[in-house]
Formats: sequence, structure tokens, C-alpha cells
Amino acid sequence: MKSVQYNKKCKLVYTPVDSVDRRSNLSYEEFVQEYVSVGKPVIITDVVKNWKASTKWNIDFFRSKYGSVKVKVQDYNPEGEFTRSERTFESMKIADYIDYMAGDTANKFLYLRDLCLYDHPELWEDCEEPMYFNNWFTKKLPFELLKKLFRDNGVFIGYKNTSIGLHYDMHYKITWIAIISGQKKAILLSPDQGKYLYDGRVNCFKPNLEKFPLYAKAKPVECIIKQGEMLLIPPNWWHQLKNLENTIALVTSTINEWNYELYYQDLVEKFPVRGHLFPLMWKFPWLFRVLVSIGTKKP
Repeated sequence: MKSVQYNKKCKLVYTPVDSVDRRSNLSYEEFVQEYVSVGKPVIITDVVKNWKASTKWNIDFFRSKYGSVKVKVQDYNPEGEFTRSERTFESMKIADYIDYMAGDTANKFLYLRDLCLYDHPELWEDCEEPMYFNNWFTKKLPFELLKKLFRDNGVFIGYKNTSIGLHYDMHYKITWIAIISGQKKAILLSPDQGKYLYDGRVNCFKPNLEKFPLYAKAKPVECIIKQGEMLLIPPNWWHQLKNLENTIALVTSTINEWNYELYYQDLVEKFPVRGHLFPLMWKFPWLFRVLVSIGTKKP
């Protein structure tokens, strides 16, 4: 495991692209040199198909095993802006959401993205952490702590034409999205494009240039992620994904040698006390347990 230097100022490294590479038989060395070390997205086409989940995870599986589990679903307005005030959620059982997907849904676009892997660790048994995305935290921390730090790691079940909205993942996390069934269209924008994106209020699939004229200067890159494929989203890349059909996906964030310094640096800037405690908590995981037990919230 790489030694982390906590006292140096780190800079984000990224590589703008005109298109997203599609790679198979990609060695770890190639992945590092050509993609993750230079902040460049890539679609890896030959990893997910080897998982048990690729044949096991379907609508019937989630209905029978998790149908009674209550989750939050987001009500997506394809004509709206993606401001926090416009995001609405409702709670429903997974079985009810699956019924919704099968019914007449013309007036509602609901997206299930709250089935956290750390609430249901048995789901990990159907997947294999790709060699490209070695997550230090999953190797070192217990599940009850991972629940606090990685609530967004989980199974996303999306009705066709739904989207979460344009955003980038907080704290310089590396994100990978694996498509178990269905397919998604992704629009990616490198970190330097943020000045054209109005804090993510733009709907990249239907931009309103009268209201958001600067978006005309942005350089979005589109790609399709198909069943059995996996997309790497480097730290601080803006992205908006849309389910082209009913889709089941696994979405996971990673902290490792390629973004840990940036992750720590961001915690210190945004949460000084907890950020400065972080090196000690990393060295002594029991400190995490103490802070969680007294009600410390996710940084």
C-alpha cells in the first residue's frame, strides 16, 4: 500500500478527450499508464460478464430476495432543472418499484438508486472487485463504517429514460459503473468544463441554451455503456447518465493510491477537524468506530 504524504498540496490531473476508449484485455499497467494516472475515462468491455451477477441479477431476483426492502426512489423530471429544490424522493418497497416499471408510467419517471451494498453485503458475493479499482477502504474498514462513507455504492435499478442529473462525485472519488442488464448513455465533461455547467442545473440531454447560454461553449463527450461493460469516471469529471432501457447497474466509488491525497486534502478544506483526524483514523480504525458511535456524520 502506498505511503500517503499528508502535508503536500496535490493537484488534480485530468486529460480531456474527444471520445471514450473501449478496451478489452486491458492490463493493470496499461490501465494505470493510459487512464487512471492521467484522469482519462475508459469503458472496459470484458470484466462484468465473468461475475455471477451477470446471470443472477434480474428483476425476478430482486423481487424475490429484496421485494420487501424499503428504498428511496428519485422522481426525475425530464423537462426540469436539476437543482436540489427540484429533486423529490419517495419511499417504496422494491417490489412496488418493480411493479411500477412494468405498468403505465407515462406521467412519472422514478429511479431506484438506494440499495446500498453495505446494507446487503451478500450482494458483493456475486461480484468481483476489478483489479483496476483496488479500494483501500473496503480492505481496511468494517461494513458499519463503510455504510457511513460510501452510501452511494450500490445497485441502481432504472426505468427507461430516467436520469439522475449532471454532477460530479464528491471528495475526488474514482467511480465505476458496471451494467448488469440494459444500457446507459453517458455524457462526460472534464473538470475544466465546470464554468459552463451552472452547478449542474443543465440537462445535458436537453439543454436550454436560452437559460444556460454558456453550455454552448462546453465540450461534452457521449458514449454508450452496454450490458456487461464498465465505465471508469475519473475524479471530478462531470457526468450525466440516462437509462436507454430498463437497466440494472452496480455503481461504486473507490479511494486508493490514485486519489487518496486529494480525498484527504478535500476533507481538511471542507471539514477541518475531521479532516485532520483522518490520518489517525486511517492508522487506528477503532477511532472511526468511536466517532460513529457518538454520532459523527459522514464527511
